[in-house]
Amino acid sequence: MKLLSNILLLVAILLNSSGKAFGQDKTNFSVGIGFPEFLNIGIKYQILDQAKIGLSIGWLPGSQYSGNLLSFSGDFYYHFAGSSKLSDLRPWYGRIGLNYDREDLTEIINWWYSYLKFGRDFYFSKKFGISMDAGLNYHFNPDATGNPSFSPALGGCAFFRF
Repeated sequence: MKLLSNILLLVAILLNSSGKAFGQDKTNFSVGIGFPEFLNIGIKYQILDQAKIGLSIGWLPGSQYSGNLLSFSGDFYYHFAGSSKLSDLRPWYGRIGLNYDREDLTEIINWWYSYLKFGRDFYFSKKFGISMDAGLNYHFNPDATGNPSFSPALGGCAFFRF
């Protein structure tokens, strides 16, 4: 629980200082849903002309058969194709990332994933848009969790640039 509190504090500090510490329109705040990120909030920062890095925290509520699931992700995005009148970033991108999921039921179960996704940004204004992507997960510990080594990776989010 202390790890989650520290990560939430870091995201809050980044969100609060992003207008001062980072260049304008290079920082995105996102709210999304996907696998393996679940229901998530994230922050992305444009590091190069067509490249971004991102962090997200996700959650999926438990049921009588499973515990609450927490997700922590780090991503690298490279925008490689297309053009948009509303953004200097090309709308088509590739995304590679690392994800840690944790389920807390009668025992703690940990999953580690790496994924490769391809997707597109759809801009509705210079400050707002949605992203949709799909690809493949690779599970680092399939034997421990009973999951297959590979599985689909899907996601979407609404983002706000500031």
